[in-house]
Amino acid sequence: MDLNTVFSQLPAGHITGIAGVPHRDGIPAKGAHVGWPIGVVRRADGDLLVADWHANRIWRIDAEGILHAFAGDGIPGNRGDGGPALEARFRGPHSLTLDRHGNIYTADLSNSTIRRIDAQTGVITTVAGCGRAGRGGDGGPALEAELDVHCGMAVDEAGNLYLSSEWQNTIRKVDAQTGIIDLFAGHDARHYPSEQGASRPYLGQGLEDWGGLSWGGYHGDGGPAKDAAFYHPEHLAFDSKGDLYVCDNSNHRIRKIDMASGIITTAFGNGVPASNGDGGPATEASTLMPDAICLDAHDNLFVGEKYGYRVRKVDAQTGIATTLVGNGVPGWGEEGLHGSETVCNSVEAGILADSDGTVYWCDCSGRLRRYDGQTGVVTTALGGTTIHDGEPATQGFLTAPTGICAGPDGHIYFADFFNQRVRKIDAQTGVISTVAGNGSRAYGGDGGPGPEAYLSNPHDVSVDSQGRVVIADTRHGYVRRVDLNGVIHTIAGTGFQWDKGDGGSATSACILSVNAVAHGPNDDVYLSDGTIGRVRKIDAQTGIISTVAGTGQCGYDGDGGPVTRARIGAVNAIRFDTQGHMYLADSSNHAVRKVAPDGTITTVVGNGTAGFSPDGTPAVQAQLNNPNGIAVSADGVLYICDTNNNRIRRVAADGTLQTVAGCDAQGDGGDGGPATQAQLNEPYGICLYGDDVLLITDYFNNRIRAVKL
Repeated sequence: MDLNTVFSQLPAGHITGIAGVPHRDGIPAKGAHVGWPIGVVRRADGDLLVADWHANRIWRIDAEGILHAFAGDGIPGNRGDGGPALEARFRGPHSLTLDRHGNIYTADLSNSTIRRIDAQTGVITTVAGCGRAGRGGDGGPALEAELDVHCGMAVDEAGNLYLSSEWQNTIRKVDAQTGIIDLFAGHDARHYPSEQGASRPYLGQGLEDWGGLSWGGYHGDGGPAKDAAFYHPEHLAFDSKGDLYVCDNSNHRIRKIDMASGIITTAFGNGVPASNGDGGPATEASTLMPDAICLDAHDNLFVGEKYGYRVRKVDAQTGIATTLVGNGVPGWGEEGLHGSETVCNSVEAGILADSDGTVYWCDCSGRLRRYDGQTGVVTTALGGTTIHDGEPATQGFLTAPTGICAGPDGHIYFADFFNQRVRKIDAQTGVISTVAGNGSRAYGGDGGPGPEAYLSNPHDVSVDSQGRVVIADTRHGYVRRVDLNGVIHTIAGTGFQWDKGDGGSATSACILSVNAVAHGPNDDVYLSDGTIGRVRKIDAQTGIISTVAGTGQCGYDGDGGPVTRARIGAVNAIRFDTQGHMYLADSSNHAVRKVAPDGTITTVVGNGTAGFSPDGTPAVQAQLNNPNGIAVSADGVLYICDTNNNRIRRVAADGTLQTVAGCDAQGDGGDGGPATQAQLNEPYGICLYGDDVLLITDYFNNRIRAVKL
């Protein structure tokens, strides 16, 4: 498929898809494209349920391995209580658990609620959380309480619901009879940045300097759990005796609360951040950031390690720890290998063990994987055995495409965020391939081939005039480059996520998080550190890094003055026009700002507040909602990815907004027809391809689409 031919035949104002596969059910789950599986349980009828964070759905896999939609319509949102779960909307459904009646609970994480699906009627309701992030509400109704990343859940035989908060470092209990929520274990503390109004923390200002944590640490073993300290307790599970196990993530331990006595002890892990000790007592072994936990019918304990890259087991009878899958090296595990021979990615949230020793886990490759309890062979249960590189891009599996650009070779490059890759579409053949990343969420591979390297949630990509590919390796604060020989290097960042290093070599500088990258007119590399509101430049000749926008304090001010004295927010895209103006998509301030060659900053689109303004509104008075992408044509026309309004807009010659693509209805539809009647699903990135084609990364649809201008 020659894309240039496709574009030439596309009528003006129309849209078409050029890459990606939509979600489909009714097909074998093993080969189905899904988003980011992160929770798994088995119902009494034998079917598996899988929470899909990125697809905003819960899937069902039947006994024949066929995939079915079970809850959620795939559009991020917060609605549906009191009706069928299939028609509800989630925003980031996380872990799953069942009560003794088979009712399903899910942490609707970004909505700050816990929701329950009735096993008999399929009706969904909210059982905890008022929808506001925070830490208030203990002692009152659970439905009026604030939740702060309460991702771990477990229900006891009496129906009491237990919730663990990764950031609050506590476990809370919702009483089944009264619906009252209260602190169950851990130290009560509050977090200033996340709270508003009456729930302002009693510890006062200054807590924001603690990096988002309340009181955390490790102590209390041998004493009451209510007095113990945790450090990122992420997930919970009950054994057959009714005792509660806690995945104490950053303490590198699994801890057990005896529910009769209230005493807490360590069941697995010695607190050392490592992954070893197999063949010996679990309490003497090391487990590296355990992030998934379950117990089987025999009370054997199964643990998924986030950074140990293993699935491990603690035998209930002997207390001995063993590794079932993985060798500590991250990777996109191959099909049909023995657990001792294959690799796995981070194991987060979802793990399930059947009574015969078969284990399912949500692998950070966007798949549900299966370890056969009889043979030890590892296969894929959900999500595909390949991402379909080397095939037409329209058959490729994309997961959350973000930044996109066209290279000087005429090919299309984009960041495949949850696939941990940067990929390329050959414009002549339409074939998709990987430029960098092997699917493992980690850091490494410098000096070797780009496709064998590790990336960690790459957010953006830019190609310089020579054809070298620069990558925002976001999660750990690096900028990477793939040279013309295909070898990857780090060109900025140290892995220490601080804010320092201006005036020195970029490879010695510290960056918190790289949100965007772009090349300036002289091939200088520009990068945004969205965590602190700063844009920095790497000089193409010297490699020296310096700040070119922002003060290092997020905010929104400074228009009409020097850009280095202005406060900016999370810049998720950077572009230049032919006159040397730099444009910044300031998503957190819902604005697009422009920096003139003399360093003066102004706002050109948006009034700084989130909202929607109809076409014809003057751009500087308009409301945008989370603009993540921008593009500027050769003749100076500015295009904006108005992400949460599900539209692509441009600034017309008269200074007003016009819609280029998208409509009121959010979803996935309209290919082949007028772009302004098409449905988008939170589009993220845009770029121009030639003079008359605009490319769009359709984030939640996992597709790339093209509009003929």
